[in-house]
Amino acid sequence: MENFANELILEASTNTHTIKSNNIESVDLGNGILKIKTNGNGIVTHGEHGTIRTESEHIVKYVQQEYNPVTRLMQAAFD
Repeated sequence: MENFANELILEASTNTHTIKSNNIESVDLGNGILKIKTNGNGIVTHGEHGTIRTESEHIVKYVQQEYNPVTRLMQAAFD
């Protein structure tokens, strides 16, 4: 596997998600949404779900929202 200069944590949880690339720019848009730009290859690791290579230099990462029937609110659904 390639060595990359930068690493960004996409989702800090018990199953941490990261992206590695030689150049990563990110903007936190709030509400669990990150706008990311990479230059060249980017590798996303997703713990037990596997590893993927980015196909575009422009990436949007968001945390899925789910309805909680107990609180009757929408909440972030982390792995």
